[in-house]
Amino acid sequence: MARSTHLFRLLPAFRNAVAPCLLLALSACTAGESAAPAAAPVAPAKTTAPAPLAVNDRLGALIQATGVTCTDAKAAKGCTAGNVASGDFYDVELSPDCGDEGFFAGVTQGKGIDLLDVVPATGSSATTTAHLAQGQLVCVQAIGRAGQNPLYYYVAAIPADTIARCKNNALCNTYGDRPIKQMKPASSESCHAVVPGHYVGNCAQGWVSADALDVFSNGL
Repeated sequence: MARSTHLFRLLPAFRNAVAPCLLLALSACTAGESAAPAAAPVAPAKTTAPAPLAVNDRLGALIQATGVTCTDAKAAKGCTAGNVASGDFYDVELSPDCGDEGFFAGVTQGKGIDLLDVVPATGSSATTTAHLAQGQLVCVQAIGRAGQNPLYYYVAAIPADTIARCKNNALCNTYGDRPIKQMKPASSESCHAVVPGHYVGNCAQGWVSADALDVFSNGL
């Protein structure tokens, strides 16, 4: 019994000694938790409209569409169409812009013209992509030359009312929007400008003989 009595006497002292330590430890934990930085709110992701293609990207897209090869594709230098190995080829100048500084022409042939996916040359298998009627206004995006003479043009039929210089312009009274027959429409989206001079959607385009066009050498 003496040992038990002694133990009970020690318990209050033990409790008094331990309790402050426990309280101190708990307060330290609480302080540590309150000191933890709050998580910063996460801003919702912004949704932005796709940006128009940069000039280099537009050149790349045009190189692919025309089927030409270039020694410097980024700068569109040294471009040719046709069969270089056989000597049946054309030097090609590319110009993707169909805006105020663009190069335009009109279809003159009474029966209209067929647009081709590649320049006719030895070993090529050119197929018709679309048929344009007489009077159709087109933007010239590539010129295929033999020496200094333009023999083929790569053209795109774009809506005349989207061309700023067509307003009150006599040429756009002679040439404008005409019925277009597309063999394999590339898109269900109508041809339209995303920015002035840059068109997307189902724009009829392809190669055509130079003698089928009235080229506006002085621009619109």
